[in-house]
Amino acid sequence: MFKKFLKVSISLIFFYLFVSSNVFAFHKYNYKKNHEIYEKSDLTKEEITGKHCALKTKEWKEDNVQVTKDDKLGYKITGYHSTQKIKAPDKWDFQIPLNKNVIEKHLKKLLYLKVDMFLNEEDLSKASSKGITLEEFLKIICLQYDEKERPIVFDKKSSMYELFRKIAEKNQLLKNDKPNIKAKLTTKIYTEGLIINEPNVVFFIPDYLIAENEEIEQAKTKYDDGLKLITKEKDWITGNKQPLLDEIDKKISEFDDQISKVNKDYDNLKINYENFVGDFKNKIIEVEDLLEDIDRSQKDIKEKAKELRSNKREFLSTDILDNLKSKFKSTKKIKGKYYDVYKSLDKLRDAVAGSNKQSKFTNKKKGYLVQWQRLEKSKLNIKQRNNIDELSEEIKKVKSNIINNVDNLIQEIESLEEEFGSKLPWKLIIIGIIVFLIICAVGAYVYLNNRRIKNLQEEADKKVGSLKSDLEDKFKNTTEQIKSATKNAARAQQSGNDTASVPVQETPKTPEEIISARYDELVSEYKEALEDFSKVAAFKQKWHGLALSRKERQDGTKTILVSSTRAFEKAEIWCVTFSEKYFAFPGSSVKSNMATYMNLDFEKAGRDFKGVFAISSGSNYSTEPAVLRRGGAGFVVERAGTISFPN
Repeated sequence: MFKKFLKVSISLIFFYLFVSSNVFAFHKYNYKKNHEIYEKSDLTKEEITGKHCALKTKEWKEDNVQVTKDDKLGYKITGYHSTQKIKAPDKWDFQIPLNKNVIEKHLKKLLYLKVDMFLNEEDLSKASSKGITLEEFLKIICLQYDEKERPIVFDKKSSMYELFRKIAEKNQLLKNDKPNIKAKLTTKIYTEGLIINEPNVVFFIPDYLIAENEEIEQAKTKYDDGLKLITKEKDWITGNKQPLLDEIDKKISEFDDQISKVNKDYDNLKINYENFVGDFKNKIIEVEDLLEDIDRSQKDIKEKAKELRSNKREFLSTDILDNLKSKFKSTKKIKGKYYDVYKSLDKLRDAVAGSNKQSKFTNKKKGYLVQWQRLEKSKLNIKQRNNIDELSEEIKKVKSNIINNVDNLIQEIESLEEEFGSKLPWKLIIIGIIVFLIICAVGAYVYLNNRRIKNLQEEADKKVGSLKSDLEDKFKNTTEQIKSATKNAARAQQSGNDTASVPVQETPKTPEEIISARYDELVSEYKEALEDFSKVAAFKQKWHGLALSRKERQDGTKTILVSSTRAFEKAEIWCVTFSEKYFAFPGSSVKSNMATYMNLDFEKAGRDFKGVFAISSGSNYSTEPAVLRRGGAGFVVERAGTISFPN
């Protein structure tokens, strides 16, 4: 590359001299005078002149004595060339194809390389008008064959003259179809170059350009050295930059994996926490409902209920939820930007990726390699991991406490209820027998007493008839008195009979009749509650109302209902009970929101009440309750009810 610089620079120098008004066309008019040299004493002046291609050579004398040095004689030469030969190119290029910034960067010390020296059409026009000839240009560069001795005289017999003619012919510089070395260089030659294309041809630098040429050589050396350094640095960067980037990326990837794992644990914790809070609140409602409906007549169940109430205060306290909520708020997702070591790695990675200077890597204080050594063994120290793990373990502990101290008690109570429910109610049977006997005794007494009174009445009637016939005449005059007395006696007798008789009691109703009447009363008051919202609270209190909802995930063929998180007044399903019977009615919200449940061919009603109520349509809104039974932590639908929406 620098050889191209060299050729272009020399071309530029020559061209500048040609077009300058202060430069003579011929070498002999632009020479340097009295250049001091030392040569061997066995060389003649002619040989010295030929060696240096000088115009003239004279002895260098001081006080009429020739100067000597190291057994060499001193001479002063004029209009000479450098003794260092340079191989001539096949074409001498007068153009400068290089970017000016590149030349200024690498050859900025050369004074002749100025921006205004670059060739353009105007410069070419001036050069052509000045009229430099082929001979003049070739003499300036002392173009000749590479022979043992340089020609001393330029004449038609010399090899230089013949060489000039060949070049003139190659470049179509002719006169009368013959080569003309006196012809001026044309614009085409300046533009496209001077064709030399002769084997074994060299040129020499003229005396007034030797200093500049030495600067070019020095610049070339510096450029080559710089190029070597650049190449060396580039090779170092190639061998060390990417491995360092790979190590940093690996470390960042490790941190990203740690962050990703913590964030995944947080997501799982959030789901677990939210589900736990819902289950915790439902468990409170379940225990409260169980304690409210429990049969305390049984000693074993009563003791278990007492223990359950105590465990509820301890293991289902709202303080537990408040504590977990506070700890959950202290957990969160994390990002790499939260950690200084992560940001330092990221910053180092960007710096390494954008740098191509070895010094940036190898600096012993702030170099990238030193920075990496400090960060290579670093850790993120993620505190959130401990917070998440601790909260997860605490939730597990609370769940375990609920299972061991609440759920187990609930199962024991339900088992006891089923056990006692399967036994014959001997107490009730005995009480029933006693009541029946009492009723029978009262009935017999009433019947016998009425029979006796009737017999007495019949006997009195017979006696009165007999006396009437016998004494009719006797007491004819006193009929009115007898009638009056008879009436009074009848009244007295009637009064005595009323006092002595026992009131007749109504026949007692059967248990089936009592339940039927109770059920009719329940249905009647349910309809009133649907029509008048103000009666809902009284309805709930009288019939022990519970708010239920259909369990989302059903197990087996039976439909399960569990406690609803909504208030009784707003619940979709109302559970009421009497005489250990449980019924499920559609809540008042179902009737008030009929349009929603009827939309899309009863889509919502069918989904929400599947297995609880059969959905149909009729002339008006009507319902029939579903029959339930206690089962586990909720209720099992024994017989589905119906909901009929109006057409």
